[in-house]
Amino acid sequence: MRSSAVTDRRPLRDLAEILAPIQTGQAQVEAVLARCVTDSQLPILQNVLASVLGGSGKRLRPAIALLIGQAYGVDRKEVVLLAAGTEVLHSATLVHDDIVDEADSRRGEPSIHAAWSTKVAVLAGDYLFASAADLVARLNRPRIVRQFADTIHVMSRSEFVFPSFNGDPEATRRQYLEKISGKTAALIALACDATGVLADASDDEAQALHDFGWALGMAFQVTDDVLDIAGVTQETGKPVGGDLRAGLLTLPVVEYLDGPVSPPLVMRRLADGEGLSEAETAEAIETLRASGAVDAARAVAGGFADQARAALTRLPSDSAIDTLADLVTYATDRHT
Repeated sequence: MRSSAVTDRRPLRDLAEILAPIQTGQAQVEAVLARCVTDSQLPILQNVLASVLGGSGKRLRPAIALLIGQAYGVDRKEVVLLAAGTEVLHSATLVHDDIVDEADSRRGEPSIHAAWSTKVAVLAGDYLFASAADLVARLNRPRIVRQFADTIHVMSRSEFVFPSFNGDPEATRRQYLEKISGKTAALIALACDATGVLADASDDEAQALHDFGWALGMAFQVTDDVLDIAGVTQETGKPVGGDLRAGLLTLPVVEYLDGPVSPPLVMRRLADGEGLSEAETAEAIETLRASGAVDAARAVAGGFADQARAALTRLPSDSAIDTLADLVTYATDRHT
C-alpha cells in the first residue's frame, strides 16, 4: 500500500533533515568530487574546480540518484559514481551558463569567469564535461552514456530558445516552459533515468522515474524564478531581480503580461526583452509582487509538484521513495 508520505503533501523540512538517510552516500559522492579536483593536477585548474565543486550547492541530483538506488538496492559504488557524474555535469553547465548570461555571481560568490577570466571559465567547463563523461564511462553501461549524451544535446538546444513576447502570452509561456524543460528538468530527469538503468527498473517504473524527475525539475525551476522576484537575497544567496536586470521573460513576468492591466513602461521594456537598471528592477519587483503574477507562477510550480508526486505512486513502496516526496515539497516551498 502506498504510504501517505507520497500521496499527501507533508510539511516542509530542512534539506539536511530530508537527506539524513543518505548521509553516507553523500559523503562518498563528495569524496569522488574531491578526487576530480586533485586529479586535475594543475594548481590553477585545481583552484577553479575547488570553487565549482566545493560543496555549496544543494546536490539535488546526486541525492535523487542515491535515494532511487537505495530504494532498488543498487550497488552503492555504482550509484555514487553516477551521482557524482550528474553533479559534475550540472556544474559544467553552470560555469558555461554564467558566461552566456554574463552573471557575475553564483551562490553568493563570484562566478568563474568573473573571478578568473572567460577563457579560464570556458576551459574549466570543458574539463568538467570531460570529467562527467569519465565518471559514467566507468560504469560500463553504454545506455547510460547515451542518456548523458542525449541530455547534453537537449540542454544545449535549450540555450537557443529565447522566450519573447509578441502580444501572445500563451506563446511566450510555451517558449518559457520549453526552455526550462531542456535547461533544468532534463538534467534532473537524467539522474532518474540513469539510476533506473542501474536498478534494472521495469519499463513502467523507468517511465515513472523519468516523469518524476522531469516534473520535479520543472517545479524547481519555476520556484527559482519566483524567488528571483519574491525572495530575499540573504536567504537565496543571490541578488533578487537578476533575471529582470538581464531582461529575461520568466513565468512571473509572463503571468503579469497575461493579466488585464495595461503594463507600465518598465514592464513593457521587459516584454521587449530589454534589461533593466537597478531602479527599474526595483520598480518591476514591486509591480510584480503587488499583482497576482507571483501567486499564479507558484500555482504552476505546484501543478508540476503534483505531477511529480503522482509519478511516485507508480513506484514500489519504500522509505526512500517517501523521501523523494519530501524533496518535491522542498522544491516548491523552499526560500533558497
